[in-house]
Amino acid sequence: MKKSDIKRKKAIYSRKSKYTGKGESIDNQIEMCKSKLKMIYPDIDLENDVIIYEDEGFSGYYTKRPGFQKMMEAVKNREIDCIFFYRLDRISRNVKDFCEIKDTLEYYDVNFYSASENFENITPSGKAMIMMTSVFAQLERDTIAERIRDNMLELAKTGRWLGGTTPLGFESKAIETINIDGKKKKLYQLSPIEEEIKIVNLIFDKFLELKSQTKLETYLIQNDIKTRNGIDFSRWGIKNILTNPVYCIADNDIYNYFSSKNVEIFSEQEKFDGKQGIMAYNKTEQKPNKAVKERDITEWIVSIGKHKGIVSGDKWVQVQELLLANGDKRYRKPTKNNSLLSGLIRCSCGSYMRPKLKTTYTTDGDLRFDYMCELKEKSRKQKCDCRNVNGNEVDRLVMEEVKKIIEPNSTFRKKLSQLANEKIKSASSESIELQTLDKTLKKNKQAIDNLVDRLKFIDVSLIEDITNEIKKLKADNETIEKRITEIQDIGSNNINTENQAQIVENILDTYFTTFNELDLQKKRSLLRLLIASIEVNDNEITMNLVGVRNEKPQDIVPLGEDSK
Repeated sequence: MKKSDIKRKKAIYSRKSKYTGKGESIDNQIEMCKSKLKMIYPDIDLENDVIIYEDEGFSGYYTKRPGFQKMMEAVKNREIDCIFFYRLDRISRNVKDFCEIKDTLEYYDVNFYSASENFENITPSGKAMIMMTSVFAQLERDTIAERIRDNMLELAKTGRWLGGTTPLGFESKAIETINIDGKKKKLYQLSPIEEEIKIVNLIFDKFLELKSQTKLETYLIQNDIKTRNGIDFSRWGIKNILTNPVYCIADNDIYNYFSSKNVEIFSEQEKFDGKQGIMAYNKTEQKPNKAVKERDITEWIVSIGKHKGIVSGDKWVQVQELLLANGDKRYRKPTKNNSLLSGLIRCSCGSYMRPKLKTTYTTDGDLRFDYMCELKEKSRKQKCDCRNVNGNEVDRLVMEEVKKIIEPNSTFRKKLSQLANEKIKSASSESIELQTLDKTLKKNKQAIDNLVDRLKFIDVSLIEDITNEIKKLKADNETIEKRITEIQDIGSNNINTENQAQIVENILDTYFTTFNELDLQKKRSLLRLLIASIEVNDNEITMNLVGVRNEKPQDIVPLGEDSK
């Protein structure tokens, strides 16, 4: 039977952003849609002929909502012929997106109705009303966007810390205030951490001396200077410190710098007297399901902070100019890296080993390369002086061993087949708990994203309440993540279900027979199905298989001659 011959169902779509404090709930939206649906299709079977799609905690401005995406997939598969929603803005608040959605629905002959608005997309007047309503929905959002800017200006007056991870050198300190109604409120400002400030000063001074992020990274590693979390500084972490205006002293040099960059400066020039630090607002753009994006400096709002600055304006400007001058000398990844084990192979010191390319070729025409310890390279052999290993040889030996492992009569394949044929009657309590924790964690993270978005829209007086809620959710997430880690540590290396074992076995049969024909990325992905890690120690490497517990890891024969 063709898809076109299958009776298509009706769909109900509901969406609500959490913490808005207004609007119809998901359940109410669905009930209103059902009533409207019954009016138009009185004989409809609500249980069997209607599919309900829900998105709770997602903004209508973005279309990358799981429930919505699933519904649109059903539209394209011709599984539904009609969509009901509570209100047009439940579908989209963006005119451009809505027009594209409308065209897609019409292309697949899908009608849609609003349960609370008197229009549909069947008649010309209904279509015109839809477009008018969509335009007004975006106008409402654009008006809200203006309020964001106004709120930013109001916040800039205070020069206070708005929450989040504090920069190195500072901690967040609460200050109690009393508003005009006599109510006590807490505001937050940055308070110095002297030991960390010493590190910040060192980073700025050494960068101007060494004139290189890479050399500065090496210096910090060689001298055991760590981040707040006790790990080595990376080039990217160093750059985040060097470009953060929070370290600036509010003096005349920094005022002139920001003025020349057309940055909106809230405070008057005479207040840039070298006594306080700088606060910069509106630096980043955060969108759901997208990485944080740095805004152009012309979009920043700069003000004088409540904290003391660390670095003079002149020094901070010198650093920015040097970073700009070094822009053409940035680290470049190798473009002809054909190593199979990148991201799997580690040195005996615990650091990853990366491929170091040579200029000669093997007899098979492959570019020669070595695996070299990253810590050895970054510390210039001070923290690790292990030997480089012949990368072409290591890759060859690993593949020979993998071929033995995946042979039908190997011990590994026999155990895998045994697991695949076992009947799993019930999920373990740990597995059920893990699923519950993971679901809660995702909900909390979504809630945090929504609250962060809400910070942009609310009155300044309500920011403390939202910030406290974010802190509580983050604390809950830390507890959940800790428990998830405990459960995963217990069973992370076990292939412990029938489905997982069957999937792995199918992959081995399907792809490893044509391994050499695959592209490099697919080869690496397949190897990660079998190999947990590879450790190099002197002239031997040890391959640790995924799923092997309390068993001797697979030893690979000595490598032979290797190079410094």
